[in-house]
Amino acid sequence: MHYHPLGDGRYMMRLDPGDEVIASLRQFASEESVTAGYITGLGSTQSAVMSWLDPESGEYLKRKLDEPMEVSNLTGSISIAADDGRPFVHLHAVLSPRELLAYSGHIHEARTGAVMEIFISTFDVRLERHSVPEKPFPWLVLPGEPLPGEDAPDEAPQE
Repeated sequence: MHYHPLGDGRYMMRLDPGDEVIASLRQFASEESVTAGYITGLGSTQSAVMSWLDPESGEYLKRKLDEPMEVSNLTGSISIAADDGRPFVHLHAVLSPRELLAYSGHIHEARTGAVMEIFISTFDVRLERHSVPEKPFPWLVLPGEPLPGEDAPDEAPQE
């Protein structure tokens, strides 16, 4: 993994063959103390585990793709896991094998193929992910927003 600041909280990252994508993004976020960010990229993978979230069961239906693929689109966010304070990377992608079909979904893991080029924009805010009993995944809670099931904070009286 290699990255370079572009100014104004923006970075360019290059992942080389064999680099694990999510682990590299977590390492970057940890090294740069990123608490909120947007990810976009392209490149290729050697292999990936993708999934689709079944809304009825709340379970991820995973599929391992163990072949070289083009990454037509890589999109995601960086936030902080509220339970342990570590960077949380939420990533989706559109991957295409040699037949030029498209697989899209949530990325659980992906190993870089020839190269991956990733642009990261960071923000001066702390976005947190919380475990919420009725949600099948860590829930993104916006600054000042109550956790699901909690009452909203009292608003200041209007004068």
